Amino acid sequence: MTTKYREMVAAQTLTGTAASYYTTPGGTYGAIHAASVCNPTGAVVTVNIYKVPNGGTAGSPTKIASKAVGAGATIPVPEVINHKLEPGTQLYADGVACTLNISGVEYLPS
Repeated sequence: MTTKYREMVAAQTLTGTAASYYTTPGGTYGAIHAASVCNPTGAVVTVNIYKVPNGGTAGSPTKIASKAVGAGATIPVPEVINHKLEPGTQLYADGVACTLNISGVEYLPS
């Protein structure tokens, strides 16, 4: 058994279209421990985070958080904490010009 703490998404600048920012490696399981979003723009931006199973797509059924982030604000995203990630699960996000950080743990069973 191997457990590794890791930055799953490290300071990634989001766009207006949902894109994949992390994929759980094959044979590995994960859990999200912390997440935050920074909005450096001068307007409120809505940020969406999706947990997409292997072979799935980002959309309403896979959305795990949606936050309106104020201009110049950095906020936590507690809705994603403790979500478990199966092998191949991807974390997608969108939110024009906002920066996303997600950390957690990966577990590789022996």
